[in-house]
Amino acid sequence: MSAFDEMVRPSLARIGAAGDGYATDCDPYWGSGFFIAPGWLLTCAHVVGKGGAAVCRGEGALRVTWQERTTEPTATDAWEERSGTGTAVLLAPRPEEPESLRDPWPFPDLALVRVEGADDVRCLWLGDREPGARAPIGLYGWSLQTGELGVRHGTGELAGSDARALLLGGSLPIGGLSGGPVLDLRHGSVVGVIKGRRREEGVAVPVTALHELLDRRDTSGVLREVLRAHDRHHLRLLDDPSPYANWTTLQAALPALAPPVSGITAELRARLYGHLAELPPPAGAGEIVHLVEEVKERVRGERLRSLVPRNVRTWREGAALLYGLRTLDAEGGGSLVDLDAVLLYAAKVVRKTARERPGEIDPARLGAFTAWLGAQAGRHRHWAVSGAIRGLLNGIDGRGPDGGPDGGTGRVAGGGPDAGRTAAITPVTAAATTAAPAPVTVPLPASELQAPSVLPISPVLSTASELRDPPEPPIIPEPRVAPGPPAVTAEAVTTARTDVLVRVGASMYGGLHPWSVELIHDGLDVTPVAADDRGVRVDQLAAVLRAPLDRALNLGDHGEHLAGIEVFLPRKLFDLPVDEWQLLPDHAGAFRDDHGDRDRDHGDWDGEDHDDDEDDDDFVDERSMPLGMRRTVVIRDLRRNERPPSPEWRRRWRGVARGPLTHEPLHGRAPADGHVAMSRSGSRYLYYGTLSALDDTCVPVYCGPVTSGEGQAAMRDALMAGHPVVLWRRDRHDHDECKDFYEQAAHAVGAAPHAEGLHEPVRDLRIRLHDPESARAQGLRGKLAVLFDPPDRPPRATGTMRPPPLAAPDG
Repeated sequence: MSAFDEMVRPSLARIGAAGDGYATDCDPYWGSGFFIAPGWLLTCAHVVGKGGAAVCRGEGALRVTWQERTTEPTATDAWEERSGTGTAVLLAPRPEEPESLRDPWPFPDLALVRVEGADDVRCLWLGDREPGARAPIGLYGWSLQTGELGVRHGTGELAGSDARALLLGGSLPIGGLSGGPVLDLRHGSVVGVIKGRRREEGVAVPVTALHELLDRRDTSGVLREVLRAHDRHHLRLLDDPSPYANWTTLQAALPALAPPVSGITAELRARLYGHLAELPPPAGAGEIVHLVEEVKERVRGERLRSLVPRNVRTWREGAALLYGLRTLDAEGGGSLVDLDAVLLYAAKVVRKTARERPGEIDPARLGAFTAWLGAQAGRHRHWAVSGAIRGLLNGIDGRGPDGGPDGGTGRVAGGGPDAGRTAAITPVTAAATTAAPAPVTVPLPASELQAPSVLPISPVLSTASELRDPPEPPIIPEPRVAPGPPAVTAEAVTTARTDVLVRVGASMYGGLHPWSVELIHDGLDVTPVAADDRGVRVDQLAAVLRAPLDRALNLGDHGEHLAGIEVFLPRKLFDLPVDEWQLLPDHAGAFRDDHGDRDRDHGDWDGEDHDDDEDDDDFVDERSMPLGMRRTVVIRDLRRNERPPSPEWRRRWRGVARGPLTHEPLHGRAPADGHVAMSRSGSRYLYYGTLSALDDTCVPVYCGPVTSGEGQAAMRDALMAGHPVVLWRRDRHDHDECKDFYEQAAHAVGAAPHAEGLHEPVRDLRIRLHDPESARAQGLRGKLAVLFDPPDRPPRATGTMRPPPLAAPDG
């Protein structure tokens, strides 16, 4: 028996109907599965679906059978069967009528089964990122293909992907293998769940699809507990004296799976993930991605954003994005620094959660994590990395600047019998001796801002790095002791900012508008998220952009920062109600009709209570709000941003950015005059002279739409005159409402000291205008639109493009 077989066999199970007589050589069974945590079996939903609707709903039982070694050390292939009663806890999807979706069952086609009496089983290791192309794989499951019931094992390679499926070449799945594991033979980790086969290829569900279910309100709780139990299980196995193979011992024993030269061993991953599992989960993908990008920039010494955004959901997935990381030299190659990056990332995660969510962390487990990280820092080969990790841990749970207990007293702060159930952050200086300062929760350590850059070789600065103010040149580490960091205040802390750019192109043939959604990081780097060059009609934009926007905003939100939305539009679409678009999530929290359609935002919700939504009144989801009520939502001119900025545009932007702001009517008349029908005039630039004479700090205001008539002409002249900020009322209305609108717009502009300060008064006004009755009682009128169009955001490309570095040979 091979080492892989030795590892897989005790985790592999077959699934069938509950009752006596099951598991004989001639009895049919439904399919296979494998344990991923003690008592938890992962399989395909269509395997569980063979039991009918009651089993799918968790009302009926199924039988799970697996094998374990006998205790006889001299026995050859001595395995004995065990069985337990299983209950389906999670199916994705879980249909009302399983028979109608049995062939084929829709993706992700995954199920979690709780198995009684299986709390001591060995579990397989789940891969933490997608497998590489042409990866060698092993397929495992139970089979009756030869007429005798037994474990089947085949080998092949990952042939590619098709939409949400992995394509398998070589040994193809057969009946009974559905739900079994697809093993990456380079690492011994599960990368897929066998789903079925086509004529010439097998099909599997990537195991990373399991993390997608964390987005669902009805499954996220139990799934997080299962994933936490998975990581705890493998952490315990490190100290298990059993001679039988598991993931970490397999990695250490096989030459083909030896640890990479970077130093990230299987044991380090298992211990790191076990500690990360004890922390509260991240608030969203943006929390993880921003820490990953901060670390990558720190260890590389230059800014190089990922071109493909990762919709990660767990701390362990963030660490996996740093494996195979390289520093860059002038030729684009370099040395592996993934160990440096992973340890820095872990320290940043610890500090972030301890500072922002202290009440959710067990102090003992936090202390164990920080002690382990401190030990890793103490034996690290580069002093700069070691110093940076210790600086990040400084003050967490009473740790001093040397990474040990504060003041050398041997105790952990807050460890007394009356210690609160929080992990406080205590600022500690290099001069600390025995007295611990009073805990505080806001200040950050100076190491986050001023510790030496972690870079073992000299880098080549990118254009983006040269633009940062002030630049911090990388420091080549030398064998010396890192100095203690000076103290800083909370006011000195700056936070990276990520916003979302939406581009809607001009109308093409058939009235279709191409679109794209991108992320912009710190106003510099742009990462594409989704796009459609074929285009859609204007009335389809809100529905089509909903999912891409939801994904982009999830990646952009981090800490206390809510990503803003900048929508580039042709002038004919300036009155599009982008601030009223909604992000109704795809999970059960969204109101749906009987056909599963989300129609509340279209006014088609029937208002009736459905069985699945009986508790929706108690569920709060901020994404169901109109975007402009929660976020900054502004319009930008598509055509103007396709050309280099004009001198007038640059000058006026400096004016409004400096402030204080003033305001004047866009049409140049007195506010009480309202708006008039566009008159035919011999002058094409009827308003240009008035708008050009306005002060650079002036914000034009208009009471009416700007896509036709006088408003269209005035907006065109305002853009020609270089105005970057304009406010207007995009809905049609009676003339006598204009006086009230100008007053409320003037109040919003007057409340903003400069252009950036305008966002909050506008958002407040949109909130007050949302309820018609309340707005009428306050004398408020209209739907407010804002042109907020800074030049050089993002900056026009001036440097040469460089490819991202290659990953390590082992992926």
